Amino acid sequence: MKIRSTTARIVIGALSSYIIIFAFAPLSDAQSSSTIAQTFKASSAQGEIVSGSLVSIKNGENTVELTTQETANKLVGVVDGSPLVSLSEGGQGIEVVLSGTAEVLVSDINGVVGSGDKLTISPIAGVAMKSANNSQIIGTAQEGFTPTTTKSISDRGGKRHNIHIGYVRTQIGVTSYQASGSDFLPPFLQNAANSIAGRPVSLIRVLICSILLLLGFIAVIILVYTSTRSAMTSLGRNPLAAPAIRRGLYQILAISLVITGCTLLASYVILTV
Repeated sequence: MKIRSTTARIVIGALSSYIIIFAFAPLSDAQSSSTIAQTFKASSAQGEIVSGSLVSIKNGENTVELTTQETANKLVGVVDGSPLVSLSEGGQGIEVVLSGTAEVLVSDINGVVGSGDKLTISPIAGVAMKSANNSQIIGTAQEGFTPTTTKSISDRGGKRHNIHIGYVRTQIGVTSYQASGSDFLPPFLQNAANSIAGRPVSLIRVLICSILLLLGFIAVIILVYTSTRSAMTSLGRNPLAAPAIRRGLYQILAISLVITGCTLLASYVILTV
């Protein structure tokens, strides 16, 4: 299929777990970005890698390939043809932005992208879309979506859909995103749990962890307060018992540290297992 000379061809298969290969604009077409990038070797196993493509680490090597929904957990960054600074060991490869601001290939499969939207991997390999659910994201859109091409694709049921693809300037930052939808849990608490676990954490796990930490904190406060008050009372009645009281306070401190450590460990296990 031929399209305008400023845009390369895109070949898209079904919106399924199968790999979708595409080619979109040359590396020089994307706007330059003020970013720091790292050089990786490129694998074309999932399709041609172009500027703005989302890429994932391949099998723990210093090699990247187009990100698919199956490899979203290995998402490392976005390809940029003209980063401000490149961290390279002298080898040839592609520049991958790990943080900063860069142009990202985006589709409107999950709705039109607006400024402030979180971007995740779409069913099209290497192309992002607006995130509506808990997912691994590439970053946050800094502007509205302006499509540069339109394509017709088929879903799993064979139904045809028209989608639009274009570049969106994005603040890059790979992280787990918890979609809004619950007013019960503060966003900062959910985001902290996601950061610790390295993936989206369910609401029930976050609640259990929060209750456990709260109970542990209360137990330590009560233990320290009552022990200190009792020690001061005993010391006032019998100053000669100071060494024994001091030893008792040391023991209480040790017990408090054990309780705190066990609480933190249990909370970590709840979030990560």
